[in-house]
Amino acid sequence: MRKINLKSGTVVVAAIALLVSGILPSHAATLRVPKTSWAACAVQNGTYCVESVTITTAQGKVVPLQWVNTGVAVPAAQPNNGISFAPVAKVVNGVVKGNGWWMDQYQRDALTSGTAVYMDISTLIGGGKYPEIGAKYDSTTKLFDVTRPQDSFTQVVDCWDPVANNSSKKAFSDCYKGAIAAVNQGEVKFIFNYASPAEAAAAAKDFSTSTWVDLKDLANTQQQPAFNSKYDATAKTFSKTEPLYTPIWVTNNSLVNGWDVAGTPATAPSTGNTVPAASASPDPSASPDPSASPSATAAAGTAATDVTAATSVPGTDGVAPAPLAPNEQTTVQAPVEAGRALVGRWTTPMWNSLGLGSLGYDGLFVDAKAANEFVNHVMIDVVPTLTGADNKASLAGQPGNKSYAVSLDSDIVISVTVRTGDIHTGVTVAVGVDTTVTTQKMPDFTKLTITGTAVNVPLAKSAADCTGEAGVAKALVRQFQTLIVVQNDTAGFGVDGTTGNMYVGSNGVCSLTTPTWDATNKTFSWTAAAPHFAPDGTTQNLGFYKAVIPFQDAAVLWGLTNPADAATALTVSVTTEAGGSTAAISTVSAKNGNIIIDTSGFGYSKPKLMIKIKKGYKPSAKKISTLPAPKYTITCALGATTKKVVGTAPACPKGYVKVGARR
Repeated sequence: MRKINLKSGTVVVAAIALLVSGILPSHAATLRVPKTSWAACAVQNGTYCVESVTITTAQGKVVPLQWVNTGVAVPAAQPNNGISFAPVAKVVNGVVKGNGWWMDQYQRDALTSGTAVYMDISTLIGGGKYPEIGAKYDSTTKLFDVTRPQDSFTQVVDCWDPVANNSSKKAFSDCYKGAIAAVNQGEVKFIFNYASPAEAAAAAKDFSTSTWVDLKDLANTQQQPAFNSKYDATAKTFSKTEPLYTPIWVTNNSLVNGWDVAGTPATAPSTGNTVPAASASPDPSASPDPSASPSATAAAGTAATDVTAATSVPGTDGVAPAPLAPNEQTTVQAPVEAGRALVGRWTTPMWNSLGLGSLGYDGLFVDAKAANEFVNHVMIDVVPTLTGADNKASLAGQPGNKSYAVSLDSDIVISVTVRTGDIHTGVTVAVGVDTTVTTQKMPDFTKLTITGTAVNVPLAKSAADCTGEAGVAKALVRQFQTLIVVQNDTAGFGVDGTTGNMYVGSNGVCSLTTPTWDATNKTFSWTAAAPHFAPDGTTQNLGFYKAVIPFQDAAVLWGLTNPADAATALTVSVTTEAGGSTAAISTVSAKNGNIIIDTSGFGYSKPKLMIKIKKGYKPSAKKISTLPAPKYTITCALGATTKKVVGTAPACPKGYVKVGARR
């Protein structure tokens, strides 16, 4: 199979050398990937442009960045836009059965109105009569005046599976088979989507028999009603309260969109049983659901009659918001020096307020283009930026060594979406941690989304420093780069029958190669090189290498037809250039449809890593499908009480809310 080398050069962006050999795939095609840096799609709309950049902070805040041209000031932070977010309580027969439906004032007003009714619109999904929010309903014709475009039902969405407790990409109409529309005074206020028509029907019945209480005033006291507490509709009070829980998706969106969130002040909530009054005491005969915003829709779409499921968005559950970060004026930035000029940066007016300026840079620049002028493989390099008083954007360089960028933050996850032509990925070579590449076909282009975290890379000033045991790194820089080697090109990577989902990650960019399969010896081997020493000339640089090989590829290229044997059948060895073994931790596992090879702690400069079948290995009768299902742990919270639940598909007990990520 074809081998790819990633070699470091004398500047921040590593130079690429592609060593092409072997048989070309039969589906090779002609591509025309631009050799110069792609513009932001906001500047040059079309194919081959950078569509969006999003970062996720260590606290779980998801922050979409905006493109700002060089010489232009970052738009001022968005002031409070008047949207007020607060929870409502679900009360059944005077008892609190839900205490955390967060929604805006518009939704709460409809929910607590007592006049809203629910319409089961499950049969309209995928057709031309499915309404948009705000549509007017004609009770005579039984039609809505504004309907959803039919092509929107084929759009790919994040589809949450509450049973498996994970999310996958599916077309809207494949994910949602049921829906109800909350109609108040002849207008659609919001829509709830469900996995099945049965869930939608059950939810409509449940909503119409419940009482809803606005909790904004109570939340502003940092309290919420306790689950199973009693509600006094006359006094508008609850028999027992508990500390307020604010879902992370609410906090994240409030920062980005300027929402006014009830109970936001970062004061430590007390635990007493005081009973403040609620905001309202309706007694509706029918009541709508809280799904007008995309975040609320995603949360609510996973619930049928259990209101607690609607307090969060899958994957962003967490604890109440942390205290506010320092403001822009008081933030102290690390020293940096302006390097080469850039055409702009991806940033946010809240950069420092979100704690992103601690390393001295104020935005990101995405350099996406062909890896070199001879190929159509795509290189995406994310570098930090520095903006001067004249708003001119430059590379955020190291003081006294400005050709090298300062390190990216190791605690943020970076997600970059680019538009390309009809690219079929062959293998992903990543300089980063846990990098993933997802592909989405659009009518006029292909979207590639690269997500991961920067990794510390020893950079060489010359090729000589990448060999032997005397090389000294010019700089250590935490980088995030991705080389996407395509299959459908005359210089393509791959063999017919492979999936295109193979992944290689390392910090040894002097000579980073994809695995090569030796059919005679039944071995995979590769190299990952870097200078032996750090810039101080004493500290040894250590490396990691991770390869993810889909089961299908392992069968086609490797010959291992029973991936369940991978962990026991394979051995991993690491040999240095000078000979002998070096200390390293190596693991081989098979899960989630992939063989995962993870090796770390080996010494540079140019170790050769090899995987081979153990002598005397005999295939077992085990199959992946017969292995015990993996178990996960989640943390559930009910007020100040937390508990851990372990299982193959763990779920929180009734009344509890999942906080944090599944582990």
